[in-house]
Amino acid sequence: MQKSLLELLDIIYVAYEQDGTITGISDKASNLIALKVGDNIINCPTLKFFDEDFNDLKSQDVLFETCFDQLELGVSVDNSNVHWVRFSYTKKNSLTFVKVDLIEELVAIRRLNKQLAIRDPHTGLLYREAFVAKVQELDTAGVMCCIRICNYQRISEVWNIGVANLVFMEVLSRFQGEYEQGIFSKHSSDCFCVFVPNSSSLNIEALYNHLNEPFEFNDSSFYSNVALGYYKETSKDDHELSLNKAEMATFDVLSEKLRLVEFQEGLARQIERQNKIETALRDALHNEKSKNAFNVVLQPLHDTKTECLIGAECLMRWTLDGQPVSPVEFIPIVESTGDINKLTMFTLSQIKEAKDKLRREGIDPKNYMFAINISVVEILDVNFESKLLTALSDYNIDPRCIKLELTESALIDNFSYVNEVLISLQSKGLLISIDDFGTGFSSLSYLCKLHFDEIKIDRSFVTNVVKDGKLQSVFNSIVSLAKNLDKPLVAEGVEDMEQMIYAKAKGVQYVQGYYYSKPLPIDAFIEYVLEDKSSYLHFES
Repeated sequence: MQKSLLELLDIIYVAYEQDGTITGISDKASNLIALKVGDNIINCPTLKFFDEDFNDLKSQDVLFETCFDQLELGVSVDNSNVHWVRFSYTKKNSLTFVKVDLIEELVAIRRLNKQLAIRDPHTGLLYREAFVAKVQELDTAGVMCCIRICNYQRISEVWNIGVANLVFMEVLSRFQGEYEQGIFSKHSSDCFCVFVPNSSSLNIEALYNHLNEPFEFNDSSFYSNVALGYYKETSKDDHELSLNKAEMATFDVLSEKLRLVEFQEGLARQIERQNKIETALRDALHNEKSKNAFNVVLQPLHDTKTECLIGAECLMRWTLDGQPVSPVEFIPIVESTGDINKLTMFTLSQIKEAKDKLRREGIDPKNYMFAINISVVEILDVNFESKLLTALSDYNIDPRCIKLELTESALIDNFSYVNEVLISLQSKGLLISIDDFGTGFSSLSYLCKLHFDEIKIDRSFVTNVVKDGKLQSVFNSIVSLAKNLDKPLVAEGVEDMEQMIYAKAKGVQYVQGYYYSKPLPIDAFIEYVLEDKSSYLHFES
């Protein structure tokens, strides 16, 4: 039988009348839909049409719809495999001619891309948008959880990323094993979120303990160190907002070094305030007009033997909307943004101003030591020393009049490098003081190797030392340690005569606190120096 031109061109087609009677069909089309010339394409119960989501399409709509020239759809015969095709329509009088193109690969790729947009290919977990949509379909309240593996990065560095991912999957499988009805979502490489409907009884503490149980890979034991933040929904809650709250709780978990935290409304206000502070800080640090929001106050430092003023600690102050913001709030933010060195340079400029005013009063500023709090973030900057020395030279400040205070806990990380920097700074004449002593070191071996000039006892060991026997034991131990290391001691937070007498009796060389003075603005500090004539007369003699 002679083939038609359409078949010679390998064109798959089917032609049919308005009543559905097939008047022409290619061999491939006949094999595809299991029909031949004379059959009715509309009234065939075995022939089914679908869209990409496998929803049924009506034969009448597919075969005679006039609003489109092309249509992509699935075709199935006897509920067997679905073949994905594109119909291209041509109509002439009562006849409809449909050209059929097979698009299996195109649809497969499109469906894969759609799937990849919904689920993480490695874990099978839903992405955020699909997760929220699926939770909303349940139409019920529940508990929204956010689980973070806090030591994921550490495991990745010590072992490798593959082991870290195995730890992630182990923690995930533990949660899935306990709560099969939960809906799971990928948040990040070290974090996933779960919605547990109220129909499932959730014991959050037992779950948390289970997730943190040790497990083994290749004969090596691992502790997953899981943090869990969660929010218990009410019937009126929006699920996406609930997810945000669970994530906030996890943020709170990490910032407070807790590991299991339920979201509280006060946390949202706290985060809102922190965001406000961050925005205002960036403006203040990078906008010349806003820099007057910062100022430095000086906390007088006295010798316990002579009670003479010997210097001051420089403390940074910042106001937002006319209200003071605690350094505990804004200093960590400035450290995280990498702008902390700007505050150090600003402090040096204020020390210069104080020294110039002392000179104008006929007082030699070299008689006074000024202490600056230094962040370990600055020390880890390879250019920190050169920046510091350049600034001291520009401001005509003798390095021997500057004391750098560093918290002991900040010195543990990158200890060797930090120690080398401290040695170099000491060689230039700067003094190094260990601040907040007693609150950070996990091992005294660090202290034996560290190069420093002075120990500063944290105020938490001073405030109630006269009345608290346990604090006295700690205080006395620090004093004994300092004597054995031949290092002078500074006690901060000395507020009354009893504390002053106690510190002096135990051999503390220097004190600062409200017993002598609160932190003072520069002009008030100059007046304080002038009133304390014994100090500079003592130096002159």
